[in-house]
Amino acid sequence: MNHPLLNIAALIVAGAIVFAISALVRRRATKLADLDTAPWSATLSYVATAYGVLIGFSILLLFGQFADARHAVGDEATSVGTAFEQAAMFPDSAPAVQTALVCYADAVARYDWPAMRADGGAPEVDRAFANLVQSLGVGDAPSTGVLHSATATNLASQIGAISTARETRLVAAEADMPLMMWVLLVGGGLFVIVLLFVVTATARPRTQAALVACAAMFTIMMLLLVAALNSPFVDGPGRVTPRLITEAAATMRSSPNAAPLGRCPALRP
Repeated sequence: MNHPLLNIAALIVAGAIVFAISALVRRRATKLADLDTAPWSATLSYVATAYGVLIGFSILLLFGQFADARHAVGDEATSVGTAFEQAAMFPDSAPAVQTALVCYADAVARYDWPAMRADGGAPEVDRAFANLVQSLGVGDAPSTGVLHSATATNLASQIGAISTARETRLVAAEADMPLMMWVLLVGGGLFVIVLLFVVTATARPRTQAALVACAAMFTIMMLLLVAALNSPFVDGPGRVTPRLITEAAATMRSSPNAAPLGRCPALRP
């Protein structure tokens, strides 16, 4: 679930279900109130500490990957826009290079994002980038003057930066949490909730049910956060979107330095 309201609704429903189950079990198992909770408390302390470390490590690791993906999109959009402006200094090759840059930006938003939701890159964007590299040789003439030579070098460097930024976000899209980690996160959360239920057996039934329900809602909220950070490119608020790249494409089309742009070639075989 990607919408905040759906997540909130799921938390409330889960809390109500846990509250009802806790109250029902407590009503049926009346001998729980006489249980010696000391051994269970020691176990809960150990398991809850280990589970907190596991959750914290997962969030820290995935947040780093999420931040890298967001920065990569910004770097990619910046490199595309910079290369577009620098290409204007070479009148012979500017139409081909600028057209290839606009087509690449369009292909990223159209093809790469749906592909990254399936943990991969789009071959159409691979072909768009290949067309971009080939466009550098169109109207190939020696650069004269220090300024033009430096600009040509920087233009090639910006094209390389585009490739690097794309690889960074593709790596972030493919970096899923291992299945064993999910088993530990979900199973550990359930175990903590069960232990908490036993430890609070001496409390009043409603108090116990409320405490267990709150703990369950907090655990589910952390798991939802891990799931959100694990899927940075899916639809939903706060996720990584191609907005910066689409804005760069719109800016390039309206730039006063834009050469006559051609049509984008077919990217699908």
